[in-house]
Amino acid sequence: MLVLACSAAYSAQTLTLNLETPSLGGGSASSSSSAPKTASAPPSRDDTVKIARVGLVTASSACIYQSKSASSRLYARVTAQTPLAIVRQEQEWFGVLMVNGATGWITANSVKLIGYDLVAKKSDLNRATAASRGGSVSRGAPPDSEIIRTAMQYAGVPYVFGGTSPATGMDCSAFVRSVFGQYGISLPRTAREQAQVGNDVPFDQLAPGDRLYFACKNPYPDHCGIYAGSGYFIHCSAKKKGVAVDSLANYFFARSLVAARRS
Repeated sequence: MLVLACSAAYSAQTLTLNLETPSLGGGSASSSSSAPKTASAPPSRDDTVKIARVGLVTASSACIYQSKSASSRLYARVTAQTPLAIVRQEQEWFGVLMVNGATGWITANSVKLIGYDLVAKKSDLNRATAASRGGSVSRGAPPDSEIIRTAMQYAGVPYVFGGTSPATGMDCSAFVRSVFGQYGISLPRTAREQAQVGNDVPFDQLAPGDRLYFACKNPYPDHCGIYAGSGYFIHCSAKKKGVAVDSLANYFFARSLVAARRS
């Protein structure tokens, strides 16, 4: 499925594929873990196209079907907090934009619309975008939006400690490594090693596509993710049981953030 791909905002209700970060609000953090901000100007409305509304799965587990029937073909199973691009609503069903451009269907009572529209720059829509999960993409320095879209195509991949395969499960560092590997960017296997690679990024200058490293249980980086913009990041989480989106406004992540790197 195609899910939340974010970065600068016209307002608090608009997410784009190349976002400026508004104030996160809430959550305490030291100055070294302050809420991310960027200085770039948001794109004008005339330069963008609305793609969908953003919804988060609220059920512990839900299914996306080929049609508005639980007896139709199963497209995907999703877990709580999985972000989705909602393109239609018909009675008790939401239409979900899938990676291949098809529309899948999920029961509306399984999803909460969070009040954001997902928009894309027209120039991005005129370019070829990232390949499907696990496939190859064009090599070289990728646009920020392509990194985020590629990362989001892993939605539904389960968390497995030590896992390295999208088909059977991955851990946090394997997820980050796999996403960047599709662009010919080679990263070490563990979060601790990855945190030593790339250019250091101040926390108040984060941009979509930057790699984030957290010291959650140890004095060294033991968890990682990819910054998506608007204070959100994408990671493969044991707590969320797979690839999901979390916020740096969450005090646990704000206090645990120890490094940001740009490839």
